[in-house]
Amino acid sequence: LVPEISLTPQTRSRFRSRFERVAVLHSHLSDAERHWHWQQIAQGQVQVVVGARSAVFAPTPQLGLIVIDEEHDASFKQGEQPRYHARDVAGQRAAAENVPLVLGSATPSLESWQRANVECRKSNVECREPAPAASDDRPSTFDLRRDARPYKLIDMPRRVEDRPLPAVATIDLRTEFQSRASRGAVSRSLHRAIDEALADDGQVILLLNRRGYSTHIQCPACGYVAKCPHCDLSLTHHRKEEKVVCHYCDHEEPSPVRCPDCSFDGIRYAGFGTERLESEIKARFPGVVALRMDSDTMQKPGSHEEALARFRSGEVKILLGTQMIAKGLDFPNVTLVGVINADTTLHFADLRAAERTFQLVTQVAGRTGRGDKGGRVLVQTFSPDHYAIQAAIEHDYARFAAAELPSRKEHLYPPFASLIRLIVRSETDSAAEQFIESAASKLKAAIEGAKIEHRLLGPAPCPIHKLRGLFRYHVLMASPAGDLLRRAVREVIDSLEPMEGVQWVVDVDPLDLL
Repeated sequence: LVPEISLTPQTRSRFRSRFERVAVLHSHLSDAERHWHWQQIAQGQVQVVVGARSAVFAPTPQLGLIVIDEEHDASFKQGEQPRYHARDVAGQRAAAENVPLVLGSATPSLESWQRANVECRKSNVECREPAPAASDDRPSTFDLRRDARPYKLIDMPRRVEDRPLPAVATIDLRTEFQSRASRGAVSRSLHRAIDEALADDGQVILLLNRRGYSTHIQCPACGYVAKCPHCDLSLTHHRKEEKVVCHYCDHEEPSPVRCPDCSFDGIRYAGFGTERLESEIKARFPGVVALRMDSDTMQKPGSHEEALARFRSGEVKILLGTQMIAKGLDFPNVTLVGVINADTTLHFADLRAAERTFQLVTQVAGRTGRGDKGGRVLVQTFSPDHYAIQAAIEHDYARFAAAELPSRKEHLYPPFASLIRLIVRSETDSAAEQFIESAASKLKAAIEGAKIEHRLLGPAPCPIHKLRGLFRYHVLMASPAGDLLRRAVREVIDSLEPMEGVQWVVDVDPLDLL
């Protein structure tokens, strides 16, 4: 399993160079292609199945091994019903069929890391870096799963051919912002580094985890902000089609020329997305072929393969895009990676914000230094002293874990507890609030009655309060006794009386808290 469809061409070609029969499963296949591959797998005609999340359900008659590459990636958790996590499903399949499960990652999830270290201590095996926040006997979340087989940490401290890790440096955007000479997405230091890489016939990868051209549209005269009418979110400007789009519900409308409220004609477009970065790069480096990879440009079947083939051949010198270019790709001629803004995920109202930032920066840094020319990484950030950024630039996972785990333990968050999130939605704000208050009181009574250590947060409006026309409230429950927590929550949920116009969903082990 791979986390991004963009990784399937590279992975498929590697396996096809060694095995005769390889099948591919992902959402960009046509129905006919998917059906053909599915039938071939079910008939035992396939040796290796390569695919994204849903490939974990492939009907392999003689399963011998499951490998999840980049196991930490949030895309392995499905965001709608059924809300399964491919890693958990893989664990159950591997246990049921008594085959190995390999979880591969340079930045493993803290759940997997903690479980491996707990198992090391239980077995009296010397661990390379024991998790510093787990010196007591409190179990990690996955110790309570039905797949109770031990995890073993297999460390790979050196790169292939002992190649050195790339040098990583930060660029303090606070200093850059104070200089009137720098007003674009690319700082002066990064611009010089790109020039040097291109002059040395190297290639460049630039990461910006924001789509669109401008990410914020506001009137300086009256304060109007362009927001989605269906969601509690700002609209993003896409310059090519001259439209503003909501990236959650896909609502779109023409880009405003003047303020809809006060008719002021100086409405301000601010913020940077990948489309604006592409425009800036082409203006700064004329004659250099640059290519953008994000979900706006990679919609056609085969678009990922075509884009990566052009980059691999050397036709494209600068590859820029969102997180789909940050992991797993192997291009030996990439000598520079630039992170345009490492803070895009750092300050979210999410318990995993620091972990995701560390993973993203570390992963994209690994795209360079894979050839004889070596490589370097420049990370632009307003928070250069944050422990997640510091650990990422030093390639030091243990340092990040040591800084993050004590807070997780103190607040009873994974990997020291299981989480369950109840989300209530309604077209009427008051109806959603009334329903979740009633449900939360029942949940509190049931969990306290179970006499387990727990933490209950809420009920409260979701960080994105209105989404796709529905008002949303949530309550978050945590406990180290995962099985008992799930049992108590199930009893309450099964007893809830339906309320007209109100929807609710239970997300076990949620990854998205927005």
